[in-house]
Amino acid sequence: MKKKDILWAADYQYNFDRDLFVNRKAKKAFSLEFVDDKPEEELRRRIGESTGGAGWTFYFNTSPSESAKRELERLLG
Repeated sequence: MKKKDILWAADYQYNFDRDLFVNRKAKKAFSLEFVDDKPEEELRRRIGESTGGAGWTFYFNTSPSESAKRELERLLG
């Protein structure tokens, strides 16, 4: 199974404007680069991990700045 298929099966949608796979219900977003660079096993583990539901969790190769996180949270709802 391709990595993108794994994300789609877990109800992630691709946001073309931000190059992110987003699941609003889980409040998780994966950058395209993260998905491309990480093995399938890590991607599955990150999809399944609990985030506590407090806010958005972003999976990037390089962590975005706090202001970028706030802007993404605002845009993603």
